[in-house]
Amino acid sequence: MRFQSLGVLLVFSIANNYINAQSHTDVKKLYTDLFTDYKKEILPTADQSKPLVVGVTFYMASFNSFNEVEETISLTAAVGMNWTDPALKWNPNLYGNVYVTIINPKDLWLPQIFLTNRVDSMNPVGDDTMFFPTIVFTGEVIYSPGGILKAKCPTDISKFPFDTQTCTLQLMTWGFIQSNLLLSSNFDKAQLDFFSPHSDWNLLEYSTSIVNESLGYSVLYVKLTFEREPLYFAVMIILPTLLFSLLNPLVFVLPVESGERVSLSMTILLSYAIFLTLVSASIPASSNPMCILLIAMIAIISISGVIVIGSIISANYFYLDNSKNIGMMMKYLTKLWMRKKNKVVPIDEYKELAIRGKDITEMLDSLFFYGTYILIFLIISGYFLYVLL
Repeated sequence: MRFQSLGVLLVFSIANNYINAQSHTDVKKLYTDLFTDYKKEILPTADQSKPLVVGVTFYMASFNSFNEVEETISLTAAVGMNWTDPALKWNPNLYGNVYVTIINPKDLWLPQIFLTNRVDSMNPVGDDTMFFPTIVFTGEVIYSPGGILKAKCPTDISKFPFDTQTCTLQLMTWGFIQSNLLLSSNFDKAQLDFFSPHSDWNLLEYSTSIVNESLGYSVLYVKLTFEREPLYFAVMIILPTLLFSLLNPLVFVLPVESGERVSLSMTILLSYAIFLTLVSASIPASSNPMCILLIAMIAIISISGVIVIGSIISANYFYLDNSKNIGMMMKYLTKLWMRKKNKVVPIDEYKELAIRGKDITEMLDSLFFYGTYILIFLIISGYFLYVLL
């Protein structure tokens, strides 16, 4: 069964008006003849042993919001339904060439379709508004209730802000099993004739399908896939994080004699901590799965704390002149570093190198500088590889 668009019905009506003007008396007589013995409580099938086939079309009007924490999606949509009621057929020639009429929904049998994964009240779609059905002379009834649908949608924010979210809406005529009523999808995709795009989300997929469940119900599944626009979050979160991470190890380039190493490293640490507090409101709060960007930011602030500790240790060794106050392990590591850098060459193999505090500071500065940059590079590259692959 294919859905007859309202545009086709309007063409019928316009052509009708040119052939023969329809009077109020003709429409009134048609209404009287159709509904004198009509019973809206009875399923509109000529053979009650066979199910009524209802064609369905899902119309998307707008994507309103997506809440990652509550795992809910809100959109404005309508469900177009069409079926054939044998009691509503007429000969247009007997009624002034009336081919189409619109009536009050209270006078007609209408199927109620429910969003089963709805998060608010369990009411039929469009129950808060009166939608008028259209009847064609062939007995076909067209009814399109709609409204704001708020459904449950499991989320995956691990790749935020480069994430995509997939939500599945489940719609069914609650109370009518397959032996009474069968749904038939008119299209394999949701219709976007009235769709208004969202500024933060791009609609990638909007497929529809009918599944006859084992419990005996015919269910319409609407699969929606949205992709987040990452530009705002990239500029406001990712770029400042990269700036802080690249700026922090430069503390070890600053001369110890300036006396500003510890204060600079502490200032960067506090600045990044304040920044992390401010942007945490923009990052979805979820534990399963957790946002990888947040994990990367915590790892970078941990490295910033290590840099503060390293700058203090490095400054402490700088002013040591007596080698007796230097530990054996630190002397050994410094000797290895000095030989590798060809800093000191002993006169003979039995002469011990003289290690000063400044030598240890230079070794520690090199170790912390390159070590922290390598860690930061691994964290940043790991994040981008995860979200982009």
